[in-house]
Amino acid sequence: MNGLTVIIGQLVIFLAALAGIVFGSIMTLNFAAQAQNRVRDQAARRRAWALAGLSLCGIVASAGLGFVGLAALMYFAQV
Repeated sequence: MNGLTVIIGQLVIFLAALAGIVFGSIMTLNFAAQAQNRVRDQAARRRAWALAGLSLCGIVASAGLGFVGLAALMYFAQV
């Protein structure tokens, strides 16, 4: 791999991870706000809390995949 390909690959992986983190954060706030609305029934509030928790897991997964993806790209760039 040449240098430009590695830099573009790193940029794409970084931006994809950043987009996943931002989207997960926005959705976590959205679902947490829905879960705290006392007008909604209890089942809908529990479902919203579960979706907020899954969005938090998505944030961690996006960050982890971005970290591993950058390291893997740097490894394959050396070979």
